[in-house]
Amino acid sequence: MHAPSPPARTRPRFVVPALVAGVLAMLAGGTGVAGGFRATAAKPPDKPGKAVDVERFEVTVRDARIITAGALGLGTGTQRFLAVRLRVANKGDDSASLGLGGLTAGIAARTKDGKWLRPDAVDGVAAGSRTDAVQPGMAVEATAKWRMGPADAPRTFTVGLRKWEKRPGFTDTDVTWRPEPEDDKLEERVTLAVAGA
Repeated sequence: MHAPSPPARTRPRFVVPALVAGVLAMLAGGTGVAGGFRATAAKPPDKPGKAVDVERFEVTVRDARIITAGALGLGTGTQRFLAVRLRVANKGDDSASLGLGGLTAGIAARTKDGKWLRPDAVDGVAAGSRTDAVQPGMAVEATAKWRMGPADAPRTFTVGLRKWEKRPGFTDTDVTWRPEPEDDKLEERVTLAVAGA
């Protein structure tokens, strides 16, 4: 008679799950180093000086500075503004306003709380004279201005440019140039150092 053979050694049941967990931990650690599974961040802001095609206009953001100028509207005296200099070329076949219904609707600045605000005013200069419009095939030097409080002194300023397209409005069925209204679909964002801050 033979002696009973010793029972076969079996691996503990936790070895396979432990191996799988170890491999997953290594993969997760690698993806953590590589940036994780999060959605890729939005495109970082561009630097100034690049011409941006927004269909109706070609806009080059030049620089930003704090200025003092005459108060807007019915105000008197002077007021502080954050002013962004732009070169604006009209790519359309009709005159385009720099103010309401024109370029102003296609520019926005980011506030500290993440909101995008249109400029309070846009001034233009063409051939040494003031203008409030840009003609087809022509370019103007423009200054977009946002009102500032007495203590505001940002070191950087982010400007967003909206893409324009010909389409009917919500209540207006005329097909005309209109800017993209959604802030998360800005065509370009440019972050500027603020001079005079």
